[in-house]
Amino acid sequence: MASDRDQFARVVQAGISRGMDVVDAWRQARAQRPSAQARALQAEHGRQLAEQQRALRRHQRRVRRLDNEVTGGVAVAGVAGTLGVLDIVIESTSASAGVYGPAWIWVALAAGGGVLATVARRKRGQLPPPPRVDAVPLPPAAVPADAIGAEQAQRLTALRLQLSQVIPAIDRLHPDAGADLRRADLEAAPQLHALVDRLVVLHGIRMEMAGTEAEAAATSAAVEVRERLATGCTTYERLIAASATLLAAPDIARGTDEVLTPALEGLAAYAHGLKRAANS
Repeated sequence: MASDRDQFARVVQAGISRGMDVVDAWRQARAQRPSAQARALQAEHGRQLAEQQRALRRHQRRVRRLDNEVTGGVAVAGVAGTLGVLDIVIESTSASAGVYGPAWIWVALAAGGGVLATVARRKRGQLPPPPRVDAVPLPPAAVPADAIGAEQAQRLTALRLQLSQVIPAIDRLHPDAGADLRRADLEAAPQLHALVDRLVVLHGIRMEMAGTEAEAAATSAAVEVRERLATGCTTYERLIAASATLLAAPDIARGTDEVLTPALEGLAAYAHGLKRAANS
């Protein structure tokens, strides 16, 4: 009986061990899974990248169209001009009409082709430079919840998500300011993401080498990296606060009152005229 109980206890213990292994694996996989904010940031960056690529393709199509108009206009002008000259020579040296038709038709076609090529070339020179397609930094690596600096890493993701949602509004009001914000994020984000990567590595050292001198050194380094990451997050907060202030600033264009008041007055006058017409 004792052996049966011992065997049963071993089976139960083995089952519990396997269950704990499954739970640990599930927790580890969940910790490595991107957070909802990281997924939202990645989706926002994907949307912005797709929009930039569409703008670039529109610019490229317009460039190709103008280049084709220049090439076609030059070709038409050259061919029509040559045929017109031949007709003029034939008509001036013989009594018969030109073999290619009336010379004035070819001269008119040559002039039209030249005008088309000139206008297209001028428009091509006035085109703005192609829009940039920025290599938008992806969200930082997932940091385990019990790691030093996990709170700051989540804060960084939230701040970058907030800034990515503010930039389109700034673009509509002040394109130059929006471009500056986007450029600042593109330059600062990779450096801060590198700090997050260091926190992940240092956390692994602390977990795998607990009780050793390496753990103490990794803990000290993680605290220092966390402080630097917190400083970067504070700068992002100041950047978002400045953006909010810019959104509240008065627009240099016509205000809504200036735009809507004439329409309101016109509708009021129209309603007054209808009343007078009904009473007469």
